[in-house]
Amino acid sequence: MTDAHATRPSRDPLTGLPDRVDFVDRVGASLDRGAGEKRVAVLVIGLDHFKMVNDALGHEAGDGLLETIAQRLLWALRPSDTLARLGGDEFLVLCEEVGDADHAHELAAEITDQISRPVMLEDGEVFVTASIGIATSGPGATAPALVRDADTAMWRAKDRGRARFELFDGRTREGAVDDLRTGSALRRALERGEFAVYFQPVIDLERGGVTGFEALLRWRHPERGLVAPGEFIGLAETTGLIVPIGAWVLEEACRQTARWQEEAAPAPPLTISVNLSPRQLAEPTLPDDVARIVRDTGVHPDSVWLEITENTLMVDAESAIGVLQALQGQGVHIAIDDFGTGYSSLSYLKRLPVEALKVDQTFVDGLGRDAEDTALATACVSLAHALGLTAIAEGVESPAQLAELRTLGCEFAQGFLFAEPHPAIDLGERPVETLGTWAGLGAD
Repeated sequence: MTDAHATRPSRDPLTGLPDRVDFVDRVGASLDRGAGEKRVAVLVIGLDHFKMVNDALGHEAGDGLLETIAQRLLWALRPSDTLARLGGDEFLVLCEEVGDADHAHELAAEITDQISRPVMLEDGEVFVTASIGIATSGPGATAPALVRDADTAMWRAKDRGRARFELFDGRTREGAVDDLRTGSALRRALERGEFAVYFQPVIDLERGGVTGFEALLRWRHPERGLVAPGEFIGLAETTGLIVPIGAWVLEEACRQTARWQEEAAPAPPLTISVNLSPRQLAEPTLPDDVARIVRDTGVHPDSVWLEITENTLMVDAESAIGVLQALQGQGVHIAIDDFGTGYSSLSYLKRLPVEALKVDQTFVDGLGRDAEDTALATACVSLAHALGLTAIAEGVESPAQLAELRTLGCEFAQGFLFAEPHPAIDLGERPVETLGTWAGLGAD
């Protein structure tokens, strides 16, 4: 152990690392030594979805994960750097004599790599990622302000999708204030009926017709207009509001689909796909909630598809298997969304009760013109078929992409080439006929 980690009176009892009080003292001492001539950087590291590990495996497993991550962080640092535990699932790093922000970026990238490696616990492998905020000193910098700014940047990284790092600047503070306002508005949006479900058709590539829809959330903000989910889903996930919001989306989507199914009978029932967030998957009541919604709305259970990203599944794959099996036992189907962008283990993938893989639109975008994207999309479709799963392509925007997907044998697709997402009122009582009128997407 280096001098930077020498025994001090203020220690975290779990990891033995300096705690926040000791860390702030060290940052202050470093700023005093530099006297404004040498920059220092503070990093705040927050583990993503750590609560899911605690809830699924217990606090003892969570403590073991924290101890392992602490050791990996020590390996990633220079002898002159200081590692501390802020509390909960957060760590602090002090980097002295930083030439510019690039060094802090390099360190954040190394930390991200160290943390993303699987951790073996008694109950099996666990995968975690980290969101990292970086603040560097300037004229008049103080230790508390640096820690606060790095923490603000860390939360900005979480809001922008997690598993990334952000450098604090003036816009970060403005964004934090805006997030507070957005968070307050989010809490009221459900009560005021400001959320809306939009529907994007899913196309059967063999017969060319609409086979179902994906439900997509939109926020009709009274002042900002229609707000895309990328601007508020991260905050909803962080605050836990995604759980009631997600339940509302599922119920609205199922209720509308049930109406369409009744109107179109005896035609095969349209399917409906709805995304589940990491927080929803971690909720112990999720299977019961889904069963209630399916029962109350009258939708055909066999027509309901629940989509989960592969990173969400791999946070705690063992617990995810149990939850997904309970859901599948109710007659609903499971698909892995954004496939190819995460770090799923094939050994777990073949055990998961999933029936479809959705090829991420970043790979579909380069089909036929970018060799790497084409190879990755081909691999995703081939893997789906090798595992006996259905392949669904996202983000199809051109006839050339469509032709490539048909050549690969991809069964289903969605994207702007077929139709943009629309509210149910635009699609009418018979959406297949409506879409057929718009763009020739009716059933053949």
